[in-house]
Amino acid sequence: MTKTTLLSPIALAAALFGAAGPATAQDAISDGVVRIGVLNDRSGLYADMAGEGSVEAARMAAEEFGGEVAGVPVEIVFADHQNKPDVGVSIARKWYDADGVDVIMDIGNSAVSLAVNELVKNNNKLVLHTSASAALSGEDCAPRSVQWQYSVFSAADKVVTQQMIDEGLDSFFIIAVDYALGDSIIETFTNSIERMGGEIVGVVRHPLNTPDMSSYLLQAQASGAKGIMLANAGTDLGTAVRQAMEFGVTPGVQLLAAALTTDVIDANGLDVMQGVQVLSQYNMYRNEEGRAWLEAFAERHGTTPSSLQAGTYSAALNYLKAVDATGTDDADTVLDWLKEQEINDAFASSGHILDNGLHSHDMYLARIKAPDQSEGPGDYFDVIEVLPGEVANVAPEDSGCPLVGN
Repeated sequence: MTKTTLLSPIALAAALFGAAGPATAQDAISDGVVRIGVLNDRSGLYADMAGEGSVEAARMAAEEFGGEVAGVPVEIVFADHQNKPDVGVSIARKWYDADGVDVIMDIGNSAVSLAVNELVKNNNKLVLHTSASAALSGEDCAPRSVQWQYSVFSAADKVVTQQMIDEGLDSFFIIAVDYALGDSIIETFTNSIERMGGEIVGVVRHPLNTPDMSSYLLQAQASGAKGIMLANAGTDLGTAVRQAMEFGVTPGVQLLAAALTTDVIDANGLDVMQGVQVLSQYNMYRNEEGRAWLEAFAERHGTTPSSLQAGTYSAALNYLKAVDATGTDDADTVLDWLKEQEINDAFASSGHILDNGLHSHDMYLARIKAPDQSEGPGDYFDVIEVLPGEVANVAPEDSGCPLVGN
């Protein structure tokens, strides 16, 4: 692609009429570089769902612009937060304050995301999360923060329908990871089930990265619940589903997951994961654009993309579109432009950024396919219903976000 220099309206006026002001678009970009920081788990249990794959996804977005935007180069930097909020905040603060990073993407750990949100409240920088805690677009929302992938509210609130409750799937046990993600799922799922007339018969929490889920699963089985909500993610979620099958928990019991990502299906196989019910934020087989990007990513990275990796691609792509359109990396200007757009790409359909900072887009109520139902890598979901974002998500005014209406 031929590299060109794009002029902002101010710079164009100066060039044509000699008015005082910046001479080129570069002057509208802080330090003459658009710098994207991908902050995530690169060495722990979430590394497969994010890690280097998210960095590669951001690079793919930058390459669609020829490696530059608005006449300046695009640079991708990355770091490992180790799933520790203090580590993540330290990296983010240095990136923002000293290293010229304009936007941080991915993160993928809700506790780290909530900590980083504090930095953008009084800082002209952006953060585009793939983390799922409902608090990110709820009570702990922040200006210049977008929850790009989804809020676990939708995945926990809409994963069971009223019809399913009425037909007898009406009692549930929750197995949750003991940190922000698990807490968010517990609250939302409990409220949803009780609102529809169902019952939560038990809740148990486990530490992050637990290799043996047997005791939790046996508690769930002993409860007599007709469904088990797995309020965890990554390796923890895969372990729970695999051991549920090994211990004979699943016959007659519906497994549900509120934070399932496709890397977990890849790692465990459809023979293990089949039948798990989800409200998925990402269906890579939904159209030709999604399939084409899947194939391009898989050729580069060696695996099909997880929803976090596809979400990071989408976030980077649309961020760069905004910089290109506005001629600046000013955080508020970029975010204002993004809020005016409908977002359609390999990750999202009919997306809009709401006033509470949630990227609301189509979601897919589905069960994971059996091996003989799948057309190939990435074709995992037997879709029951497509839910538009406005149906799947809580309205901004009801989200608890203090920014809404201000």
